[in-house]
Amino acid sequence: MMNGSERHEFTLGELARAARKQVPISRIVIADDDPDSLELLKMALRNPQIEICEAANGAELVELLAEGGSFDLVVTDVLMPWMEGLQVLLSARAAEIHTPVLVISGLTRPDLQSKVDRLGNAKLLRKPFGIPELRAAVADLMARQQFA
Repeated sequence: MMNGSERHEFTLGELARAARKQVPISRIVIADDDPDSLELLKMALRNPQIEICEAANGAELVELLAEGGSFDLVVTDVLMPWMEGLQVLLSARAAEIHTPVLVISGLTRPDLQSKVDRLGNAKLLRKPFGIPELRAAVADLMARQQFA
């Protein structure tokens, strides 16, 4: 039995397990120009093993994709200032960035689904959606990434 003045010596295994719990396993970038939507998306996807980066417009998303290191998933709204989400993603694909993408939109344009399909490794989630639908779409895209 240890009293308050004794120190516990940690084994390498215990330290490794503790370190794994602190290190994010996945990196997600979320882009939305609506601060409330951005915050709700972050809250819905928050997890100790996920690092979430955020972009408030298309220009910030371009910068993160170009200079922010690799991401395991991009979640983006379609309509944003400076550059629409789909334009950013088309540019990313042209630059050989094939990160899975979840496109979220309230638009009812009939061609939107086909544009998302042409991106490859992408999924469209139409607003309004619930947290379970969001998490299921993210899990599906992340699972595809692991088996790619």
